[in-house]
This record gives sequence, C-alpha cells and structure tokens, in this order.
Amino acid sequence: MAASATAGVSEGFGAVAAAFHRNFVEPGEDAAAVAVFHRGVRVVDLWDGTDVVNGRPMPEDGLMMVASASKGITATVLAALVDRGAIDPIAPVASYWPEFAAGGKEHITVAMLASHTAGLPYPPLGTGLQGLDLHRGEAVTAALAGAEPLWEPGTAMAYHPVTYGTLLDEVVRRATGSSIATHVRALIAEPLNIDMWIGLPDALHGRVVPGRWEGISPMVPVEDPAEPGSYAAQRQAFMRENPPMDPDFSDADEVRAHYSAERPGIGAITDARALASMYAALLGPVDGVRLVSDETMRLATEPRTDDVETLIESGTAGPDIRFGLGYQLTSPSMPGFGPASFGHTGAGGRLGIADAEYEIGFGYICSRMRNIGPHGDMRWKTLIDAVRDCL
Repeated sequence: MAASATAGVSEGFGAVAAAFHRNFVEPGEDAAAVAVFHRGVRVVDLWDGTDVVNGRPMPEDGLMMVASASKGITATVLAALVDRGAIDPIAPVASYWPEFAAGGKEHITVAMLASHTAGLPYPPLGTGLQGLDLHRGEAVTAALAGAEPLWEPGTAMAYHPVTYGTLLDEVVRRATGSSIATHVRALIAEPLNIDMWIGLPDALHGRVVPGRWEGISPMVPVEDPAEPGSYAAQRQAFMRENPPMDPDFSDADEVRAHYSAERPGIGAITDARALASMYAALLGPVDGVRLVSDETMRLATEPRTDDVETLIESGTAGPDIRFGLGYQLTSPSMPGFGPASFGHTGAGGRLGIADAEYEIGFGYICSRMRNIGPHGDMRWKTLIDAVRDCL
C-alpha cells in the first residue's frame, strides 16, 4: 500500500510542508515523515531526509519502530475489543487470567493496567531473565502474575514502559485467544490497508529505518542519589536489569530479533501515514472504515489518572503525563492540538494523535531521536502549529 502513496499536500496545507522542511534545518532531522488526515481524508503525506545507519535516502515506504507510540496502537486494539464486548475494562484482570490474582492483585482491573495505575511498572527484580525475555514470553508473564504491586493499585500512577504491553497482551490472549499483534492486523491494519505491525515479518525488515539517539537514551538509568526504598531507587534497580531500547544495528541477528518480537508496549513498526490513518478512523470513517464507536471512544479517553498521585515518570514524556484507557491525554509534554487531543508519544520524538475538535488524525516519525522533555518535542510544535493554522 505505502509504495503507491504520493508525497504532497492538499490545497490549503502548504504551510505544513514548509514547517516539515524547516525542521530539517532547525532543530535538525535525519529521516522523518509526517501525515495528516482532516475529516477522514489524507491532506498531508511527506517524507524526507537520510537513513544515517543504512546510508540511504528516507524510503517512500520506510518504516520505523515507534517506541511507546506503540501503546496508542495497543490502546486502539483494547478499545476495539471493548467495543465488541470481548473485554470489560472495569472487570478484574483475574477474571480473564486467574493466576494474576496472586500477590494481592485480585482487585486490579483491566483499566488499571491500561492507565498505568496497577503498580507493576517493571518485571519483579531477580527473575534471571535477560534481553527480550524481559519484554515478552511465558517466563516474564508468569513472573508478573506472581508479583506484588509496588503500591496500592489505583492510588498512584507511574508509567509502565514495557509491562503495559506485556500485561495487556496476556489479558487479550485469555479473553480472545489471539495476541494483540494478531488483532493489530485484523482490526486496524487490514481494514484500513495500512502498514502496521507488532512483530514485523522477516521479508519487510529491509524497509525499516533505524533510530539514532542524538544524546543518551531515556532507558539508560540516571544514577542520581535516591532515597533507599523509594520508588526512584526501585526504578533505578529495574532499569539496570532492563535491556537497551534499540538493538546493536551492527548485529544482524539482534536486529532481526528486535523487529520480529511481539512487544505491544514499545515494538510496533509502522509509518506516519498509518498512525494518522488509525487515529483519524477513531473519529470517523476513513475510506468507509470506522474503528471504534463514539460511545467507546468517550470511555477510552475519559481521564483516569488526574486524581491519583503521580510517581516519577520513566522517560517517554514529562512528569505531568495523563492517561485514559491506554491513550495519553493532552498535557504540557503531549500538548497536541488542544484539550480534546489524545494519542501517544514515543521515545525519541515519535507521535500519533487524534483531535475531535479539529477533526485531525496526525502521525509523525523520526530517526534522529531526542529526549522529549516537559514541554514536548519542538518538532511537534512546528508541525502542529502549522496544521492548526491551515484549518
């Protein structure tokens, strides 16, 4: 599908193209792409720059691993399954996954997993698991089922970088018999005819444009002094066990393993036009396809973390992050178009959002990765301001 797309902008959206190309000058880009849908119609589809790792221009059909922007895709699968009656977000997780009730977790709901309030931000320490086995597979799933939460579930929020996907994947498997990765294809990608995978087929690995950190990855633990026993100290210990976010791109086997792994929290591989299409189809039909009903979207974007304590966040956005049923809601670090925006950021600067007020679906990917910071990525602001000015 992607290879037949035509770069360009619709009449009245030329300012977005100017903003996109301005980002290559200040603050600078390597490879990047942006897409915008307005009222269900694609009005911006641009890609440019250089795949520095592979030494080639940004391909027209280039894909990127979008880090935690994957969580917005997983949130869409969850919303679609809620819409179909396959999952009840206020039901206890243990009603689908009985083993999960261990360790005092019998009252944790699916919504708590999705809103990062379950108290399981990392696998328990000392499992002996390494690398990708800490992100997916039966062993880490069993370890999480037996773990005790770090706080009373529902009373505090701390971002669950990877366990968000691991935990929800097991709920979805138990409830439906299929993984989130399978549902991404069946419920989102195939109906919309877009390029989106969690667990990329081997034949498509050559289309991936790797990310390159301009500074230090937020997944590298910061060893600031932390009070013993505090959440900050616990997080540092978890981060030391966690594998790097990205593979060693000089190791073909490691790259292949990362691209193929089903990691619904951080491992989606897609492009800007697919993200924009998905978010547009949450607001209304795109080529006749509507993914989720208005009623369920109201439920999915209802604030679920505004009235609980926020513990220090862990790298993707800022300390003010807010959540609905898996979607990030607007905040200084995810400003979006306005108060109605929802979606998800991804480490390094990836972004997918929807805004019902402006009737926009927006997707942006980049290979030059930066820490997002408490006010969002400046590249987003340039693009979003331009889109808003065109409406």
